[in-house]
Amino acid sequence: MLQKIHDSFGKAIVVIILGLISITFIFWGINRSDFSLSGTGNFAARVNGEKIPLLDFDRALQDRQNQYQQIYRSELPEDVRRELRRGVIEDLVQDTALKQRVADQHYRASDERVTQSVRDIAAFQVDGQFSLDSYRALLSNRGYTPTGFEALQREALEVGDLQNGIVDSSFLTPAEFRRYIELYNQKREVAYALFEIEAFSTNIAIDDAAIASRYENNQASYQTTETVDLEYIELALADVAATVEVTDEQLRKAYEEELARFETPEQRHARHILITVPEGQEDAARATAEGVVARLRGGADFAAVAAEVSADAGTKAQGGELPWLARGLLPGAFEDALFALNVGQISDPVLSDDGFHIIRLDEVRAGDVQPFEAVREELAAETKTREAENEFYDRANKLGEEAFDAYDDLAPVALASGLPIKTAMGFPRTGDSDAFDNSAAVVQAAFAEEIADSRRNSELVELSEDHVLVLRVKEHHVPTTKPLEEVRDQIREELVRERAQELAEEAARGYLADIETGGDAAQRTAARGGKWNAAAWVLRTDDSVPTEVLSAAFGMPKADAAAPQREVVALANGGQAVIVLTGVQAGEPETMTEEEREQRRQQLEQQAARAELTGYAGNLRATADVRIPDDILNPPVF
Repeated sequence: MLQKIHDSFGKAIVVIILGLISITFIFWGINRSDFSLSGTGNFAARVNGEKIPLLDFDRALQDRQNQYQQIYRSELPEDVRRELRRGVIEDLVQDTALKQRVADQHYRASDERVTQSVRDIAAFQVDGQFSLDSYRALLSNRGYTPTGFEALQREALEVGDLQNGIVDSSFLTPAEFRRYIELYNQKREVAYALFEIEAFSTNIAIDDAAIASRYENNQASYQTTETVDLEYIELALADVAATVEVTDEQLRKAYEEELARFETPEQRHARHILITVPEGQEDAARATAEGVVARLRGGADFAAVAAEVSADAGTKAQGGELPWLARGLLPGAFEDALFALNVGQISDPVLSDDGFHIIRLDEVRAGDVQPFEAVREELAAETKTREAENEFYDRANKLGEEAFDAYDDLAPVALASGLPIKTAMGFPRTGDSDAFDNSAAVVQAAFAEEIADSRRNSELVELSEDHVLVLRVKEHHVPTTKPLEEVRDQIREELVRERAQELAEEAARGYLADIETGGDAAQRTAARGGKWNAAAWVLRTDDSVPTEVLSAAFGMPKADAAAPQREVVALANGGQAVIVLTGVQAGEPETMTEEEREQRRQQLEQQAARAELTGYAGNLRATADVRIPDDILNPPVF
């Protein structure tokens, strides 16, 4: 039924659309692609018998790793890599379980909703209105099937319905909100003494015997970095595209083959009124609809009648106004009636799955065809991209085959491919984002045992969908223990810091004992080598107080000046703090403006809704029959 709507939809567009439609946590950024150089029939997990494709897992994992690298500008430690793998597969499992529940509960999205979801996408609109030309131009070169696109659209809408139901069922009582404000806006009177390790580092002496002992007992901590020297040959789509030329003959052929996308069909602008049909009451609904038609043909204002009686909540406030429509965008009976009307004419009641429609045609736009010269540049860019992609895929696969045939020598591969051999010296197991945008993939290939120590050419390494390489390890530099003289200063600094930390802790403990007996807090702090911070009222969000002090202070039991609470807290930088809590004041909603209270209420309601959604999805995951292959969670360490 929606065949014409989603002809030529591409996977990249589907991802954009799903991102716009979905509203919460279930879509985890899976970047579907219709190209992979290393397809496999394996699965990443099985949820209640349904397989999660390995390709989906690989793509989602790569996205998550890239996000990590962009944020931290470093390669992933092995423990972080494993946690990312676990997080990605758990997200996919939970997502699958949630979609299964949607299917089990028979959530359904109608053809009309799927159609409207397409029309609402900003990428398909011009000046706020759906444009068939823009729609066709954007989607023309994509290869996603109509059935696949429709399934994804329906799935997104149906899962959204389930989520909305859970969100709408969550609520916040006045007592809960007041308690939240009392805690969130709570103030605490806090004083604290800081004992920084720098204050205790100056006069610490470390002898050679201590340095030698540390070295002998911890040689694994003083090793060189494991690296490899690489040779590689890379191929990028951008480089291929720069060499592609297209002829006028190719462009004219493309124009003839895709003429339909350059045609602007007749479009009609109309208004409608919807009369729903209660079960078993079609005759009564029809009579109501005929009565509405009679009113309209008798001169009643269409917009006013629509606002009064229409059951279409999406259009009644606009007087029943519909966007410009072309053939193929709405179901049969409605479309047939619309395109049979003359301007100004009002239809008889038209029955659809939603009920009876009364339609008035307001305006007609005649169709048109863009000439070849007007779209030549657009066709040239598209054809060049398509030709470049085809050539890139062919050359990439051939590059992998040539590397396999050459076994342990890239010279014949370079000769056959016409590509230069490049080098990356001292490439570490932790990766180097300056050498490769996606160095995680290079690490995995280069440090694989069969590659690192055999000097064999690697298989094709996919840095991204449009960038690949093959590599060979020239030298593998395994970790070795550095000479003592090379690390002597490093060990000395470590021992000084450790001793300073001990002295800071001793000072903090001694100070805590001192203030139990009274006396001037600032003087006693200075005598112990610390710095005193006088009592002040602070909020949970106060950024002028060290994070560790603030967190500990709001975790301490209530106190007042007559019965203060005291606690020693370790700081992340190695120092110590002694906290003195002397007062607690509950937050008061009455001290907030109405706007602040409403904003906080909405935030808390959103948090509660997210918690409901997370709990619901987590319960589905816990009760599902899940099988995850061990090599997904615990891949071999090369």
